[in-house]
Amino acid sequence: MRKIGFLFVKLWAYGLSITPFPLLYLRSDLYFLIVYHVAHYRRKVVRQNLLRSFPEKDLKEIKAIEKRFYHNLCDQVVEMFKLFRMTADESKRRITVTNPEVVEALYDQRKSFFYAIPHSGNWEWFGKRMQTISGHHPMSIYKKVKNPDFDRFILDLRTSLPVEMMESDAALRTLARRKDTLDAVVILADQTSYGLDSDYWNTFLHQETCWFTGLERMSKFLDYAVVFADMKRIRRGQYELTFHLITDDPKATAKGEIMEQYSQHIERFIHEQPDNWLWSHKRWKHVRKQEVA
Repeated sequence: MRKIGFLFVKLWAYGLSITPFPLLYLRSDLYFLIVYHVAHYRRKVVRQNLLRSFPEKDLKEIKAIEKRFYHNLCDQVVEMFKLFRMTADESKRRITVTNPEVVEALYDQRKSFFYAIPHSGNWEWFGKRMQTISGHHPMSIYKKVKNPDFDRFILDLRTSLPVEMMESDAALRTLARRKDTLDAVVILADQTSYGLDSDYWNTFLHQETCWFTGLERMSKFLDYAVVFADMKRIRRGQYELTFHLITDDPKATAKGEIMEQYSQHIERFIHEQPDNWLWSHKRWKHVRKQEVA
């Protein structure tokens, strides 16, 4: 039965991949009605996250952001499967890079780097655009999905990208062996951490927030530069990328400095486009332990 259900998902995904964009967004509008108004998919989580993150906004403003977020989420789901057929030229038309000179300079310096991106814009499309930005070898770190069939499906989707995929547990070992290559490595570092004392903690969107520190630890160990990728949604199917160099000398940064700058960039970005971040996860489910005097 599970295999039959998975086959249905693959057929649905293939159907989306060949659907013209105008019809694709009509389907997205239908999915929005189902997800938001009928299924109420994680609406309590989204509402709570927004209320806590924007205490200065009234309920009307919060609901407006909420609805735009769900529209964007449905758009991203249907857009994702376009990767099966999207060409590099089409990715250039749909994702405009405002300042490619930031990463081109790193290539001229013979410097590998991490693209530190948040769950915003269309992070799956970002992988398709990477090959046309600089001469670096494009790579991406991913975390396995528990369902093996779905994990294989997501990998098949992502291997349609011109990007070498690395499972997160093996990423550091893999990159440490690549001393003679210039790599640009995508890492999504804004997931919910484990809430450990070893995590990086700060105040983010008015809340105590913990962060995985893998981005900082790997950049220092490998001496990789770190570039924040700001991916704004301009309109349906159109995005704008702006790069912000966090550091090209990670070993000279203080402990926690890279994670602090990364989180500050995300917070600034969220205030500019509050509907363009993944609000549907329980990002603040951990509380920092207070030290006993």
